Amino acid sequence: MTIFNFTDVYKRQDFYKKIPYDWVDCTDLSGVHGFCDGASLTEIERRAKKAGGSFRFLDCGNFHYVSYVLQKSCKEPYDLVVFDHHADLMTSSFGSLLSCGNWIRQLLAENAFLKQVILIGVCDELAYAVKEEFKDRVKIYPESRMSQMEWVWDFAALLKEPVYLSIDKDVFSSSELTTDWDQGSMTLAQLNQALQMICRKEPILAVDICGEYNSISGGNRPIEELDKRNSLANEAILEMFLEKRIYA
Repeated sequence: MTIFNFTDVYKRQDFYKKIPYDWVDCTDLSGVHGFCDGASLTEIERRAKKAGGSFRFLDCGNFHYVSYVLQKSCKEPYDLVVFDHHADLMTSSFGSLLSCGNWIRQLLAENAFLKQVILIGVCDELAYAVKEEFKDRVKIYPESRMSQMEWVWDFAALLKEPVYLSIDKDVFSSSELTTDWDQGSMTLAQLNQALQMICRKEPILAVDICGEYNSISGGNRPIEELDKRNSLANEAILEMFLEKRIYA
């Protein structure tokens, strides 16, 4: 397992301490919050190469773009399944600058081995705003479909290649955990159902997880209480994979 440390949030959690892990410290980097400048991106790529394991925890949602770093060198055909309340297919406002809002767009443009993207739990407004240019390689299951059981079988039937799985915890209801971003309504039980279907269809290559709550994003909620809550959620997600014998 690999822990990417940008904000020290994982120093306040303990879900990972019973499992061997690599710690990739990035707290010294600038120009990385939400957007990532070229110099810092190069350095994150260099540090990531030293990390082991196929479970990757990426810190809060501002660093979801690290998933791009972890996938860009993939040299075999794969499908990307993303659980996220946001589509992350935006056009950058700053040229080619990588961000937590456009990393999927850049992967689609740059990595020919990425065959399709399946986005699950996206806010309906954002889901229906996705441009036609992505229709051949992107399938979106909006938040409103999460209450209909058939979405699980429907998306699993689309899988044709081994799966890279990326989870932004803002897809989950606030009754499950707390993140920095506006949250969806999905449950951890629904994630477990989806994992069962994926595992029946295709192998999982690797998993990354982001969406921690951190006080750097504002708010005055009790940080210790939220850290404990999110650590328990991370532990629950990790257990789902271990129970299905998906090992790093």
